[in-house]
Amino acid sequence: MKKLLLTGVTLVGFACAVFAQGNFYLNTSSDNNGVAIDSSGNYYNAPGLTTPNAGVEVWELNGVNNSVISAINSVPVGPGSGVTQYAMLVPDGFKLEATVTGINIQDGVLAVAKSVAMPDVSPAGTTVTVALAIWNNATATSWANMVASAGAATRAGVLAFSQATAVLPAAPPNITTMNSQDLVMTTVPEPSTFALAGLGAAALLIFRRRK
Repeated sequence: MKKLLLTGVTLVGFACAVFAQGNFYLNTSSDNNGVAIDSSGNYYNAPGLTTPNAGVEVWELNGVNNSVISAINSVPVGPGSGVTQYAMLVPDGFKLEATVTGINIQDGVLAVAKSVAMPDVSPAGTTVTVALAIWNNATATSWANMVASAGAATRAGVLAFSQATAVLPAAPPNITTMNSQDLVMTTVPEPSTFALAGLGAAALLIFRRRK
C-alpha cells in the first residue's frame, strides 16, 4: 500500500512538472536584433558555419515585469556590464531554467534546433519574462564556469524580454520580442580581478570595524 501511495505521489509530481510549464525555441532568426560583441550592431560570428562558439543560460520570471526588463537592459554597455546584469537576476526573482552549451551564433542569430522547457512557468503556457545570459566560450558549462576561466578574449552579456510560451505538444514559439535592442557581450573581469576586489572589500570592512 505504501509503495502504491509513493508511486501515485511520484506520478502526480511528474504530471505537474509536465503540464505546469512553458516551452519556446532559442531562435532569433526572425528577429530584428541579435547577439553582438563589444558594441551594438557588431554582430557575433562563429569562425565557421558549424563551429560551436557560445553557451547560454535561460532564466525565467513568471509574468511580464517591464520594470525588471528595463532595469536589466538599461545597464550601460561597457566592460563588465554583462556581469553587472547577471548579478541582478536572482534578486529580481529569476530562476535558472536551462543551460545550453556548444551552440553556434552566426551574424548575431541565435538558432538552437530544440525547444527549452521551463517547468516553473505558471500558469502553464503563459507569457513570461525571460533573461538570456550568453557567453562566447562553447566549452564553458555554465556562466560560473565561464567567469572562473575568463581571459582577455572572454565576452558575455544578458538581455531580458517578454516571451510567449506553449505547452507541448503545441508548437513552441520562437523569440519574437528581443527586437528592442541587441544583446551585447562585453569583457568579463578575469578571476584575478575578482580576487583583488574581494581582498579590497575585506580590507575596507576590517578598517571600518577598527574605526
